[in-house]
This record gives sequence, structure tokens and C-alpha cells, in this order.
Amino acid sequence: MKEELLTILICPKCKNNFLSLKKNEVSPLEIISGQIICDHCGARFGISEGIIDFLSEPNENVLRERKAMDDEEYITDERGNKYKITDETIRKFQDKFLALPEGDGSSFFKRGGSFQTITEASSRFYSTLESLRLKGEEKILELGAAFGSFSHKFAKKGCSVIALDISNYLKVSNLFIKDAYFDRIFSDMHNIPFKDGSFDIVFGAAVLHHSKDLEAAFREIHRVLKKGGKLVLINEVSRGVFESIHPVFEKMQSKGYGDTAYTLPEWRRSAREGGFKKTRLEFLSLADDYITRHKNRDTPLNSKIKLASFFKRHRKIENILLFMGIWHRWLFRPKSWRLTGYK
Repeated sequence: MKEELLTILICPKCKNNFLSLKKNEVSPLEIISGQIICDHCGARFGISEGIIDFLSEPNENVLRERKAMDDEEYITDERGNKYKITDETIRKFQDKFLALPEGDGSSFFKRGGSFQTITEASSRFYSTLESLRLKGEEKILELGAAFGSFSHKFAKKGCSVIALDISNYLKVSNLFIKDAYFDRIFSDMHNIPFKDGSFDIVFGAAVLHHSKDLEAAFREIHRVLKKGGKLVLINEVSRGVFESIHPVFEKMQSKGYGDTAYTLPEWRRSAREGGFKKTRLEFLSLADDYITRHKNRDTPLNSKIKLASFFKRHRKIENILLFMGIWHRWLFRPKSWRLTGYK
């Protein structure tokens, strides 16, 4: 962490900002180890590898999901060997992590590869990044930052960025910070340890569907946003109003994951009840998704790819078709969408 982060932090236990910093190890880049101490309630939060740990007393849901993520054999190499996300794994596959989100074209990012899902959804992130039109002055909080590749892209734009996650996946982000620095914290998104009105943008990719209380999550996000700030969500799991919940969610939850498939009306209602009186839900380009997915799978050029490429070149035509399909996506299968909440 950098010392100036202390100016916007609050104690997640007592909500006071009477915090002091004890430094143990410092590099030219950041404080590597030490403690943050609440002078009001006495709570202590460790700093290790530059990451502040505000999860000293996590609730049961966070504990279960954190354990599920840490126990998952996330990476499978070319020989079929499986690896959990550990310090050794991060060192071994650092070149693969550094290639995220779009990947380096190797088998790790192709169909069946460990990072396939991230790679094939990368076009959604880049279209969102472009739509934000960042000036490089923004303060951005990324929720559920995982490996930190999106936070890195924001930092490359010159923004002041903080990556938040509950899992040790966040340790991967240390690979990125020498290129473009951003702070990292372990924390619960339902109890964000920052002062009111700290951020211009709160960003999340496939994160809020892990919440069992969407309204509470939105309320906490609304609190830490500045007036005029916005929340941007992409890659969230959802289902159509008349679409049944897929059995995979029961399987995920049995492992400890919090994945939940909310309908689009539930997303919008929860955002509004959480304080976002103005929201915008956009259906994203199916052509972009299709091209990215099949390019990653080395699909030979065919009529469907040609058609998707045509729509990519002629956005007005695609937008007309997207408009015509709105009700089908609301009711039966939403596919990719983006939710923006304005404060």
C-alpha cells in the first residue's frame, strides 16, 4: 500500500477514521509489511506483500467462499497437472497472468483452458473501458478484482485505483504493480473500509452475483461513491424472468461459492433500493462476443463469423436488431449486459 491511502480509509469494525500506520518493511514503490491500527477501537489490520487485510474476522459467507476459491485447482497445464493459486503457482505461471485478460494465444486461454472464460469476455471489458472515456484523474475502486488485470488497465490510464477481493487470487496483482501501480486490499464488498464519497467510479466484473443481499451491496457501493460518481457492472450472472435456475448453481453453492442467478428486474430493483435512483441497463454487442469467442477457438472463417463482422462494422444495424430482441433477453436469456448506476 501507499501511505496516502490512509487518508480515505476507515475501520471496518467501528467506522471511525482514527487510524495510524506501523511500517515494518518499505520499498521505493510501497509499504510491503506492517499494520494499520484503529486508535478508536484498537482493531489491527495486517499488511503483507503490500496488501492490507481487512478480513481479520470475516462472516461465514466470506469464509466459505474464500475457502472454496483457495481450494480450487484453478490452473491446468498442458500435461493435465492441476494447481491451486499459491505463491508458487503465481511464480510458475506469471507470464500467463500478465497476459490477462485477452491472453497470449496459448492453450491456457483457448477452449478448455484455465483462462478461457476471462479471455472470451475480454471484449466486454475493453468496450466498457472505451465507453468510460477516462481522463486519468479518476479514483476507481474495483470490487472482486481477482487477479487484478482490469485494475491494471485502469491504472495504465493514469487513474488512482484500488483492487478489492476476498481471495488469495489478489496476490497475483503484485505482478502488475511495477508497470502501473494500484493499491490492493482484502475486504468484504458489504463492508467497504473507505470514507463516504471516496470514489468517482466503482467497477465490478462478475462479482455482485456472489452477494446474498444485493440491496446491501448496492447501498455500500452508493455510500463510497462521490456525488456524480457511477457504478459500472459487467459479466454478471443473470437469468431471464421465465428462465429456470441452472443446476450448476446448486453445485457451486454446495462447494461454498455464493453464485446466484438474479433476473434483470431483480438487478435493477436492488440497485434502486440500494440508493441508485438512476440506472441504465444496456445489452452489449452479441457480434463482439461471437467474434471474440470464435477467434479464441481458432474457428475457420464461416458465414456466421462474416455476418457478425458485418454487424461489428455497421453498429446502427446491430443496434436495431438488439432493440428488437430486448424483450426476449429480459424474459428468456439476457446474455451479456452492462449496468450503470449514477449517484
